[in-house]
Amino acid sequence: MRIFVTVIAACAALYALALTWRQNERAAGLDFYIYFVAGQLAGRADVDDIYGADVQERVGEEYFERARQSGSELRQYDAQRRRRLDLVSSPFLFTTLRWVSGNYERALLQDHVLVLGAFMAGLLLLCRASGVSWAASLFLLAALLLWYRGFEADLRVGNVNSLQLAALGAFVWLIGRRSAVGSLQDHVEKSQPTDARPHLGEALPWILLGALVLFKPNLMFVPLLFAVARVARREFRRLGLELTAGAAGALAAFVIASISYGSPRVWLQWVRAANAFYHRLPGRMERNVTPALGLFQQYGEWISYALAALLLVIVCVVLVRTRSDDAPLLAGLGVLIYLMTANVVWLHYMVLLIPVAAALMRWRFTGAVALLALLLAAEEPFEWAFGRAALPVETMLITPALLLLFVCAVWKLSDRHPAAALM
Repeated sequence: MRIFVTVIAACAALYALALTWRQNERAAGLDFYIYFVAGQLAGRADVDDIYGADVQERVGEEYFERARQSGSELRQYDAQRRRRLDLVSSPFLFTTLRWVSGNYERALLQDHVLVLGAFMAGLLLLCRASGVSWAASLFLLAALLLWYRGFEADLRVGNVNSLQLAALGAFVWLIGRRSAVGSLQDHVEKSQPTDARPHLGEALPWILLGALVLFKPNLMFVPLLFAVARVARREFRRLGLELTAGAAGALAAFVIASISYGSPRVWLQWVRAANAFYHRLPGRMERNVTPALGLFQQYGEWISYALAALLLVIVCVVLVRTRSDDAPLLAGLGVLIYLMTANVVWLHYMVLLIPVAAALMRWRFTGAVALLALLLAAEEPFEWAFGRAALPVETMLITPALLLLFVCAVWKLSDRHPAAALM
């Protein structure tokens, strides 16, 4: 019966994959266009600051004219919407996407394949690292491919949240699979020295995480929570290795991007541009779904830091009391805190709810709550049920989803004797 159900789930996932590809193969790339142009600016003698306002005006018009001459409708469509470039992503992110074709339509196709493959790989890695069965993982994949608005947005605009999901899945799978399966792991750890010298191979996921933080800093709370967990467990040698490896990954990302753009100054230029963007406070009609936007607009952006500090204190207190090292929950909570408190949270960031949701699927009750949260954040089921667009009320759907996931994740993190995976 298990084999039969798994086969049915695999067929559902393949059907969802085929339908998703057919619907989005020719989708335009509003955000990908920026990455495409920014990657081509590396090494240009006439561009000393890719984030400068004058450069973004001049280069935007230049590439708009190139698009008109290319004969590609897709490229013209995206170039029209980005006549003034809006470069705010990190130089390492731009560098990692320089490999795509110089032909825009081919490059956009490559990006669609990459985003779709990364989403599937990331979800399956996270589910398997959390001990979720193949059948449940594949059914979840099929449902999210078909009906999850956050992933649809990520794919259609050509953003990178699915790439982050895949990297987080690899990170959690590499370091956390044993800790994700519950009491058996606890028993094994009790039979070993608490501060045993880690193997050299354990450095790899931390190198990856260090590079990920410089790729896009919305994962910055993930290493912080792991560091607190190591201190709470008095695993200082392990902490030293992980900090060193993470710093090495961040340094590698810094150097690679600096070489790509000809100077480390590109990082200072990015910090200024990112800071200016972070304080723009886009509104709801621009699909900024951050829960506390009204508070930020009324009292200022400092509320964001206060909320982040409050949630971090809550999680850290639980970590110190329980000495938990549950990798799926720590990674999921690290991302979730950012999503709950950042000034700007785009709809496609909802892809990053999947790590904590997958971690909670190890237990029946929290698994059901996680599915409910994903159902709320998906938006499309709401539109079927009520026959109206989700846009005017999407924060009323997404905010409860974030709160449900946070409460359940903190609750399970506080459990000194977590149950094994049940799905």
